[in-house]
Amino acid sequence: MVIQPYQVLWETYLKSGMGQLVVPWKTQTPGSINIRIWPKAIKTMLGSANTDKANENDLYLKFVHQQLDALDNQLKDCQRQLDTRANNMTGYSLSIQKMIELYIEKNLHFSRMEIEHKVELVHYQYYIRALKLAYLRLNPNKYQVERFMREICEIKHAQETTQQEYDFLQKQIAYYSSPSQSFDASLIGSSSIIDSVDDEYLRKELFGKYKDIAEQYRTTLFNMYLKSAEEQRKEYKKKLDDCVQQMYSSQNALNENQRLTSIMVQLITQRCDRISEHIKCVYEFKAQSMASKSSL
Repeated sequence: MVIQPYQVLWETYLKSGMGQLVVPWKTQTPGSINIRIWPKAIKTMLGSANTDKANENDLYLKFVHQQLDALDNQLKDCQRQLDTRANNMTGYSLSIQKMIELYIEKNLHFSRMEIEHKVELVHYQYYIRALKLAYLRLNPNKYQVERFMREICEIKHAQETTQQEYDFLQKQIAYYSSPSQSFDASLIGSSSIIDSVDDEYLRKELFGKYKDIAEQYRTTLFNMYLKSAEEQRKEYKKKLDDCVQQMYSSQNALNENQRLTSIMVQLITQRCDRISEHIKCVYEFKAQSMASKSSL
């Protein structure tokens, strides 16, 4: 039950490298079919800086196939061991097997969630990179690449990141303000120095002041973090709005060689959308992880 999700992940790596991932926009964009893009994860594992560029594709292909073969062999071996033990176990039945599977699924839920998240990220990273390559295939000049595709997408990345960071911070504050994360339930909810005071009245008074200071400090920190995140969110939202507005308003003022074609505008817009979805996916997983760990 652990191996299958890893097989899906490595199959996704393979499809990305073979240009076989399904891209929703490819039927609308000329020349964007079968773009081969090996994920960063594969390049990192093999150390892309040291690979022979001429044989890079074959190297990645061989590596991924080796991993898939190893996972397949491991799965078959586990199945053989399970069948052997089941046959040798007195009273083993389908109901017992179902109970074991449910137990494993429950305890491996977070691991499965992590792997599924990695699969999602591979798709988004592929789409984002493929859209850029499709744009470059239109032979844009340096101004069209640097001023529009690169700058707008970078600002969009910063804008969405600051927005999601702000939203996630609010969720974190709500979580750490919940009863389960109260001062009394935290690691700093006790002090060996205060506990060593013999006088009960004085000990309670000191603890009360200690608690008030700690809670006030936490509230101050939360407000400071939130204010900083809010300022960054507004700053990059304005930058993005200004940049997009300038892109559309400047078209008539630019000479013909600098103007964006309708397909270029479409690709920039779609890439910004995928960037936004990618970042939302990352922060949704962060929120799910926080909720999952808090329920343990």
